[in-house]
Amino acid sequence: MASPYAGNRECFFLELPRPQQCRVQKKDVHELANLTKQNLLRGSIDSISLNRGQSAFTLERLTSVSPGVATIFSIKADTVDELVMRLYSHCNVDQNISSYIALSYCWRQNSSTYASSDVGDSTATKEFELSLPIHSSLFQALLNERESDSEGVWCDQICIDQSNESEKQVAIGLMDVIYKEARCVVVSLDDVTIDLDEEEFLRRYLETYDGIKLNDETRRIPRLREAPPNIHSLRVLIRLYEKIIGARWFTRAWCAHEMRMGKRHAFLVQCTDVEGRPVTVFRFDGSFLMHMICLAVEFPDHRDFTLVRVNLRKLMNVVDGIMKRGQTNNHLDSFTQIFMLDAGGNPKLPPDRRILDANWEKLAIVLNSVGSGLTIRYPSFDSYGTPPATHNECFRIISLLGLAANNPAVLCTSGSSFRSDNSASTNSWLRWPGMYDEDNMSTNGRTKIDISQILVDGGPNSETIQMDCLVLDQSQNFQKLSDCYVSRAQRFLSGCIDRHMGDPKSRFYNWRHLIELNTEARHEFTLIVACMIQCGVPWILDSVKLCGTSFAFHTAVQEILLRKSTVFKDIFDHSFPQTTEDNDQLDLILKFGYYIFEKCLHRPWDSQPILSVAPYIIPPSSGGPYLIFLPSDHAVTAMIPTALLADDYADLPRVWLLSQEVVDGVPRFELQGRSRIFGASLSYGTAARQIESVKVYGPSREAAGGS
Repeated sequence: MASPYAGNRECFFLELPRPQQCRVQKKDVHELANLTKQNLLRGSIDSISLNRGQSAFTLERLTSVSPGVATIFSIKADTVDELVMRLYSHCNVDQNISSYIALSYCWRQNSSTYASSDVGDSTATKEFELSLPIHSSLFQALLNERESDSEGVWCDQICIDQSNESEKQVAIGLMDVIYKEARCVVVSLDDVTIDLDEEEFLRRYLETYDGIKLNDETRRIPRLREAPPNIHSLRVLIRLYEKIIGARWFTRAWCAHEMRMGKRHAFLVQCTDVEGRPVTVFRFDGSFLMHMICLAVEFPDHRDFTLVRVNLRKLMNVVDGIMKRGQTNNHLDSFTQIFMLDAGGNPKLPPDRRILDANWEKLAIVLNSVGSGLTIRYPSFDSYGTPPATHNECFRIISLLGLAANNPAVLCTSGSSFRSDNSASTNSWLRWPGMYDEDNMSTNGRTKIDISQILVDGGPNSETIQMDCLVLDQSQNFQKLSDCYVSRAQRFLSGCIDRHMGDPKSRFYNWRHLIELNTEARHEFTLIVACMIQCGVPWILDSVKLCGTSFAFHTAVQEILLRKSTVFKDIFDHSFPQTTEDNDQLDLILKFGYYIFEKCLHRPWDSQPILSVAPYIIPPSSGGPYLIFLPSDHAVTAMIPTALLADDYADLPRVWLLSQEVVDGVPRFELQGRSRIFGASLSYGTAARQIESVKVYGPSREAAGGS
């Protein structure tokens, strides 16, 4: 029976009687009639059907971009009728079922069933019974989540015929539909046990915890931002949080996907079994997990920066799920998130083939995550051929699919160059996402690019792309920073430090920490501030406006500049603000300077940049002012694809840095990297000219890297 505390019915200890259910009777696993299935999945089925035309168009475009890749996919709307859907219930589901809950859990690493010590004796016959997919106490808690005995339970291990490969592949392609339409996604953290000290602490803690109201406009988080941080006094909560977040469930690609698709969530964790008392399970919802995550952010983490960043990305999958951000429309962002997680693959396959199968699973998750309306036609492993589902090949597939879906991010990644598995020496025009691309790869609110005039090499190596470009004439129109502006920036930043402006402990756009970090970082940030001084306040306003939501404080900065233009007109030259409010507002403008630094220049904690760049100014006489980042030796030509000229793409690294090589007497352009340009809307002027059908190759000299 549940024992919720007054005022919070979402987090409680569930006390379960002994003995518990040890097996699932096959007679209680019911295959749904097509009409019942259609009714349960109606919302998603209608959406898939409505978008079938767009899915067909994307597949048609992909066929023209890369015929070989297009053969991998089929249209999801055509597979819904093939889905065999079963639910676990003691009732006649076709007569009484109106909703179901779905279980999200980790399959055991070495087996798909639990040992006999957990599920009872091993005499159960395969003809009549199935082993439990999770610990018996958690399975009983799962059943307790039902609103009534007639509500069904969906679990892949018992509701999919694991011996039927065709049925499994159809279900994999429609997994987003199954979890989206579930009333609740119940997460079983089977490898976590709350010890007695933690249980005692939680029982006391829940007496005062009153939850997070995720739909409340105030987003109130109990005990957050107390001084000193409340989490410092709650060592048991830290230990419990690290134990929960360290569960294997948080490392699994399917689990992250199921979390993102769910309408609401419930988490189940076992408590230490004590003889003489009922079996106890701690049940909490997504709000309580968010509560722990937010408090934990205030606890310092001194581990390796890259590891912390990877862990934060994993946690963001959870946060996105809790905040009901189900689908993303960005192919590369979804690829990056999903492929850093694990998938099991078919355990019946040899180890090398199982890895490839796991990549197919991840690819299917990406398709579901972006709402592509497509599913994968899985190859037969008996005659496995092209394309192999390696990490590299999956990236190429998703990139080309994203391009066919008019996704601008594919043309704006700034990481290392990509090389196909089929090529020993030839780099592609494709590039891996850079570390700081992930923050602005979202296509929400952006106009889709027009790729009708873009031609892509359809071969297995994706060597070339051909398109119209705007060429920036840097030889005559680009200016280096004047020394006088650099000197003014140095004096200005010294004055900011003397007046104790900025928060050295801030976690976001911390320019104060940056300039105190080392000489190199301070010099580079000084150059950014010098550019802001030289370009002026109107340029800052234009740049902030065009950077959109990728700069978190864009709205505040615009308001400051519009309302306080007289205050900041000569601020870089003359007196500093006299009020705390004005100091805070100036701090926001410097945070924007940090944003530019982070996106464009080498960060102290990174490895050496792929292409070292410096800031240049395009003056008003040449159509500016614009701020652009280019190699200091002018060894490249800067081009912007005309497909990316719209203001919607202003915050992306849309400047292609091309070297010109001569091969067999014929000049050709090779992509060496991508950069950014800041300023007002781009237009044809004295600094730019249009060239049609520029054919771009991958770099011949740069070593291809991984993600």
